[in-house]
Amino acid sequence: MITGFESDFAILLLALAVLFSAGVGWWTYRGNKRLPAPVKGVTIFLRAAAVFLLLFLLFNPVYEFEDSRDLKNEIVVVLDNSRSLTIEKGEWQGDEAMRELIDSLNLSDTTSTRYQVFGFDSDLFSTTPDSLPLDGSVTNMNRSLVSFNQQTSTPDAVVLVTDGIFNRGLDPTRAAERTGIPFFTVAVGDTSAVRDVMVRNVVYNSTAYTNSSGMIQAEILNDGFPDRSIEVQLLRNGQVEEIKTVQTTESRSIHTLDFEVEFEEEGTEQFRIQIPAIGDEWTTANNQYSFTIDVVDDQMRILHAAFEIHPDVSSLRNLLATDEAVILANRTWVGGSRFIGGALPEQADTLDLVILHGYPHPRMDESIRQQIAELASQTNILLLSLSGTELGAIESATDNLSPLRRTGQSPVGNILPSGNREQQEHPIFDIEGEQPDFGRAPELRGPLRNFTSASLALDLLMVSHRSELTGSPMLSVQQIGNNRVAQLNAWQWHLWQQSTSAEFRDYYKQLMNNLVKWTGTGVSENLLEFSPTRSSFDEGEPVTFRATVQTETGQPDQEARVNVTIDGDTIDSLDFLMRNIGSGRHSLESSALPAGSYNYEAVAQRGNTEIDRVTGSFSVNESVLEFMDTVRRDGLLQFISESTDGAFFTFGQIEELHNELRERGFDEFRTKTFTTSRRAHHSVWWFFVVILLVGVEWTLRKVYDMA
Repeated sequence: MITGFESDFAILLLALAVLFSAGVGWWTYRGNKRLPAPVKGVTIFLRAAAVFLLLFLLFNPVYEFEDSRDLKNEIVVVLDNSRSLTIEKGEWQGDEAMRELIDSLNLSDTTSTRYQVFGFDSDLFSTTPDSLPLDGSVTNMNRSLVSFNQQTSTPDAVVLVTDGIFNRGLDPTRAAERTGIPFFTVAVGDTSAVRDVMVRNVVYNSTAYTNSSGMIQAEILNDGFPDRSIEVQLLRNGQVEEIKTVQTTESRSIHTLDFEVEFEEEGTEQFRIQIPAIGDEWTTANNQYSFTIDVVDDQMRILHAAFEIHPDVSSLRNLLATDEAVILANRTWVGGSRFIGGALPEQADTLDLVILHGYPHPRMDESIRQQIAELASQTNILLLSLSGTELGAIESATDNLSPLRRTGQSPVGNILPSGNREQQEHPIFDIEGEQPDFGRAPELRGPLRNFTSASLALDLLMVSHRSELTGSPMLSVQQIGNNRVAQLNAWQWHLWQQSTSAEFRDYYKQLMNNLVKWTGTGVSENLLEFSPTRSSFDEGEPVTFRATVQTETGQPDQEARVNVTIDGDTIDSLDFLMRNIGSGRHSLESSALPAGSYNYEAVAQRGNTEIDRVTGSFSVNESVLEFMDTVRRDGLLQFISESTDGAFFTFGQIEELHNELRERGFDEFRTKTFTTSRRAHHSVWWFFVVILLVGVEWTLRKVYDMA
């Protein structure tokens, strides 16, 4: 079928082409007396037909051909890979039952159905029925279905085999509905409640400091043991450090225990909280939680000098005072050259960071300015503006060390931060959880416009006024030699610290902590700085690394690449190339690793020349998440199947599943009609017809001596 002439305008053009072609043929032979009338009519027709075909091809018509084929139905089988399915409980016989169920799905019979098999735990992955390891330590069903949604092919149905238990991510129902495909859910595992005690929600700082103490907090869940004394042990490097007892009064209860630990020597300490086995407890796999704490002798010495009495000052000081990694000295200017807390130090050789809060003040003595400028030139500095800050004098008061430059009059108003998308990989933005909606945050105060940044500075936060960016940076950082300088040009942050919304309180705390730690760390003399973002990770979560590379002159190395090798007792050696995110910075997020201790080696290269290398270690703690909730969620699986027009089955109803698929025609070939399009001018036969018409006309003219 030829398409392209459905509209009235196209039909009109086609009619005009017919009239034009007929007119050309008639005009060519209108006065001819030598051809007999019948022959003259034939030549007029031949000329008109040739012209019409050429005009017709100029309209670019399209041929459409329909072709019917018998195709196999495609069914995707998604298998739960979580470790909880290996537990024998009730009628469910663990690993053996799962293997038998996979065999009973009869995935090898591809006579009329094509199967594609995936496994899932923390995410979706391709697998085969025989190679499913059942070792997933974290289950994120929603992320797995989102990944499935991003597959290029669209199957006819999904068979989802799972216990419905997820311990990471959102409810997966919406992700299943968005596929537009019927889900046939097969519930595996057991629905019976059991008697159990478990260690969960262990809270600790992964880094501690010598000659300090740290708190370790653990929740103990009792499920089924009323009126019992439960012993809880804290082990340190394999030795019992402390024993506490939990006294239960009800069948189900939660108890919180605090262990205080002293740290004296530098190194990595191995800890484990465990509960000795209790009679009639269905499993002891969740009776312990292991983790490591890195003890370092590297506390940061900070001088916080405030030049105004403001709530932001006390808010920041309270935050730093509770941080064991910080040795804090406070100074508050009260006029002239006087400070509460003592005089300013003459040298900064014992300081890692100087925080200048509200500097410079317009009524400050010139001698204080000179002393501050001298200190700022010797170490890392963090500049924080306040309402009384003399904004136009910051450059001169710091000998041009400040990252921000004022370009004109800067009216002060209500502002909010806006993240610079190009710098979201910066370590200062290593903040747990999602970034809050800044539009709902308490408003800050600061200059609205007419600020720019120095040539080597990085703008991390920008100024937003009434939901529009003003073009001025709010937070900018830069490296000068081996020192770092950061400037935050906004105040009223204490409103975030006092917010009723936890997301803004947490964001303020982490942002300020990261800003202080990054600025105070400074730039090492090594050309490569490389480290994991934490000294220990939980099993099932990705392991992340950061690196910066600089040239011999101290400038960011834009051309370097960083190769990383990770090895351990539980894996073969893994090689990675870090992602270059600009300004000499690199990042790496590896896949989740099994529990154990690992070593790493990072090598920075420019071309074939090695610049520097760094070695170190980290650990991955064993996860017990899969053993905390083992009650099969039939309600969730039923809801998923009903909302996607599928059906729900238990692991003992595999035959009913096969019958349902047969009744819906999934075991039969389906006929699909394909439409193939081809443009007429792509076929040479049309041009042969034109040549034939012109050739016959020429032959007739030759016969009658007209050629």
